[in-house]
Amino acid sequence: MRDFDGNEDKEVELLVERFEEMLKSNDQYYFDVEEYEDIIDFYFIGNNFDKALQAAKIAAKQHPETVGFVLRKAQIYAFSGDVKKALDLLKKVENMEPGDSNMFLIKGSIYSQLKKYERAIEEFTKAIKEAEELDDIYISISFEYENLGNFDKAIEYLKKAISINPMNEAALYEIAFCFEHADKLQESIEFYETLIEKTPYNIVAWYNLGIAYNLLELFEKSIDAFDYTIAIDETFASAYFNKGNSLICLERYKEAIEVFEETLSLEPSDAYTLYYLGECHEKLKNLEIAFDFYKKAQDLDSSIPDVWIGLGSVLDDLGKTEESLKHMQKAVELDPANPEFLYMLGDIQMKLEMFDEAIVSYEKVSETDSLNDEIWLDLSNTYKRLGRLDEAIEVIRKGIGVQPENESLVYRLVNYLLINKKEKDAYTTLESALQQNYIIHKEFLDYDPSILQNQQIMDLIELYKK
Repeated sequence: MRDFDGNEDKEVELLVERFEEMLKSNDQYYFDVEEYEDIIDFYFIGNNFDKALQAAKIAAKQHPETVGFVLRKAQIYAFSGDVKKALDLLKKVENMEPGDSNMFLIKGSIYSQLKKYERAIEEFTKAIKEAEELDDIYISISFEYENLGNFDKAIEYLKKAISINPMNEAALYEIAFCFEHADKLQESIEFYETLIEKTPYNIVAWYNLGIAYNLLELFEKSIDAFDYTIAIDETFASAYFNKGNSLICLERYKEAIEVFEETLSLEPSDAYTLYYLGECHEKLKNLEIAFDFYKKAQDLDSSIPDVWIGLGSVLDDLGKTEESLKHMQKAVELDPANPEFLYMLGDIQMKLEMFDEAIVSYEKVSETDSLNDEIWLDLSNTYKRLGRLDEAIEVIRKGIGVQPENESLVYRLVNYLLINKKEKDAYTTLESALQQNYIIHKEFLDYDPSILQNQQIMDLIELYKK
């Protein structure tokens, strides 16, 4: 099956009109093989499988010697879900022309549809010998290896496809996907650089190189690669968009704004581009402008949780914390497992003195992101604000168990023990904390300045001073 260009479209439409006229009049018109192929493909591309099958049957009667119409019937049956009929027809073709590569390709597609990926690979491999577009067959084989979760093998076949046709965009985009999922980003960079040496104007190779550098957090190199991409094609909107992301990661927000604005000039407004513009302006403290961009992004797509978080964050900074709460809650509703969103919701709930609700949010963060440096401090502090000191101590001890190297937690435990009148435990714990990290004892004093009046504590601190 194939697509048609503009001129072909008009010719094919006239053919289809004549075919429809034949059906209405219940007459018998003559169409040659290529004309029938165009008619069948027209219906197939339009997902009109019934008409495509009808045309294929009539074509097969007029041209019984043409195997291609049997193959097209098989393909139509396969796409419409009647796999058994498709395979039966392919057996017929195999008897007529046992080496027909198109037959193997269709069989491979059917077995893939049936999730029999090894069988699909077998059939696609049989097609290699007689195939004209070998790179496309290698791509088909790579897809089946992806389905099997074997990304290394998929990369192997995509490399074969690219060696035949270095400008095959489908293969280049797919190999980027496979390199990422195989955790072979460094190898991907080496591959793209070698490919670029051979084909310096290979725009997708430059673009993929930029993405790989971005994923490895080599943002300066990523920007350079995207600049080369843009130099080859100044209208490549995705290159501008991803360059903008790299600039954000380098905190170069003013430059990122210019790049995202360029993106918007090249393609219809996109919610994510508007969101990132909002984020850049928020970082630059242009809060009203940031809010406008976030709102425009929300109007385009209200299902993006980051947009709701952005709106909530700006509203809070503008002193509209109660309005902010609703937006934070919506973001968590859209992405309930995101610890960052839960944390931000908890902070807003604390600000509004919704302590019980904040505990629920913070506890979810501690479950999903237990290595977060601050969560155990904030969760325990919330219990302390409620006067539930035993629970605050229990939480901070749990945090120390998860993050034994986090001395801030040990100092905070001393605070709670002192407030809870457990002086002996407090002194022992403080001594241990001072031995681990003397410098950050200031956090301990800042949390409760009244400790400065506790001479025994101050003497102990002085004892460990270096």
